[in-house]
Amino acid sequence: MLKLRLKQKMKRARDCFRMYIKKGVFYPIDCAPFFESDVTFEFPDHISIGSKVVFMKGCVVSANGGGKIILNDEASICRFSIIQAFGGIVEIGARTSIGDFCNLYGFRGGLKIGDDVLMASGCRVIPSSHDIEYSDDQIRTSGMTSKGIKIGDGSWLGSNVVVVDGVNIGRGAVIGAGAVVRKDVPDFAVYAGVPAKLIRMRSRKNI
Repeated sequence: MLKLRLKQKMKRARDCFRMYIKKGVFYPIDCAPFFESDVTFEFPDHISIGSKVVFMKGCVVSANGGGKIILNDEASICRFSIIQAFGGIVEIGARTSIGDFCNLYGFRGGLKIGDDVLMASGCRVIPSSHDIEYSDDQIRTSGMTSKGIKIGDGSWLGSNVVVVDGVNIGRGAVIGAGAVVRKDVPDFAVYAGVPAKLIRMRSRKNI
């Protein structure tokens, strides 16, 4: 068992080293990203990784469809989360934490997550939707729309939050667990429910 774990760690280190050599990127030892086991990168030439970024077990980062993924300093992607560009741009801000089992997509409209954001496990943030206007069209072939999603600095999304296309979540906002966010959320607002509605505004400590 010990030999197997050592072999897995060595393989992971070799894979990461190959990716950095290919991209021409070198980090000081104290700024290098951290990798757990079974991390998957697809199209690494289109993935930008800042210093001290954490990739936990089983996460997938894919710049598929000719898109781009930007992970800023000290961001963390927790276990089994999936980030896919689908031809768009996904940017995750500095010190932002993406919890376990999240799905984040880019598409044409793109996804921009600010700095110091907390995203709990199981969130779905997908800036795309199927065109359902005409009943005589098959939804599977009716085309897609993509306006984009933005999530402001310092906000917090509870477990299993769904954010639909076209939504902007403001700075310091809080979204309760299980909410479905269909409309813009102002700065420092607390929203919850299905669909998400205003519960209250956060107060300031020093006025």
